[in-house]
Amino acid sequence: MTVTRPAASRSRRPSGPASRSWRRDWAAYLFLLPSLALVGYFSYLPAYVAVTRSFTDWDGLNVGAFTGLENFRRALTDPVLLEAARNMGVWVLLGLVLALVPPLLVAELIFHLRGRRRQYLYRTLFVVPIVIPSLVLLLVWGNFYRSDGLINTVLSALNLGGLRHDWLSDPSTALYSLILVGFPYIDAFSLLLLYAGLQNIPDDVFEAARLDGATGWRRVLRVDLPLLRPQMALIALLSVIGNMQYFVSPLVLTSGGPGYATTVPALLMYTTATRFGEYGYAMAIAVLLMLVVVLLTAASRLLSRRLQ
Repeated sequence: MTVTRPAASRSRRPSGPASRSWRRDWAAYLFLLPSLALVGYFSYLPAYVAVTRSFTDWDGLNVGAFTGLENFRRALTDPVLLEAARNMGVWVLLGLVLALVPPLLVAELIFHLRGRRRQYLYRTLFVVPIVIPSLVLLLVWGNFYRSDGLINTVLSALNLGGLRHDWLSDPSTALYSLILVGFPYIDAFSLLLLYAGLQNIPDDVFEAARLDGATGWRRVLRVDLPLLRPQMALIALLSVIGNMQYFVSPLVLTSGGPGYATTVPALLMYTTATRFGEYGYAMAIAVLLMLVVVLLTAASRLLSRRLQ
């Protein structure tokens, strides 16, 4: 006699859409494994090490002694870190303006040039500088800021010798001088993103705006800016994250000086680890910086969703 097994007791192999997709695309997932392994090793593993070592007194070589929250207490009461945080706030705010306003103005000017060839030519001219190494740009501007550099020479030629300054040696001007390195340099990524956004606006929208009398700056404010909101939100987010983590120009041109006038948290983290060997404390600064970046990113995403 043949016994028929109940349907519920038969093979329980999943047969839903996710299972079918996995069986069909297993080769694609297999090819992704090397990339995922590299991302995990070079991105997630360092973050894990930073978080775990931030609770230790670690010199970068030997096994660190667990100290609990001591590194974080020190960081939150460190006057140097507080000053560096203030410098970072100024850098982020001014950097945000520089990341949005000049590229938007140039994108508008290029977009309204007559002829595709002219637009392509000027777009190329603004994009070509990205091939120049950033270190070269910093060294050139370091010479510009010297007491006998180009800026002071031009001021003297214009009979404005009273404005001559040792720009990077004065605490009142050093930070702003670093922020304005390359000005009026236009970020190529922001320019292309905004220009592409303008190209995606239908011609019917511009025609309707013209019929309603919205021309020139009025059209830019009432039509272009609202429709460029996704691109500007992305640029703002990347600018804030990038400027919070940036420390190359203070490291190369001022070493954080004079005093701590150009010190930012990322530079303080770097010097604390490499110069003083306090890797545990440096990791604590890195974790705090990471938390601030995550919170600002989440807040910006929430704000952008509400504005849409």
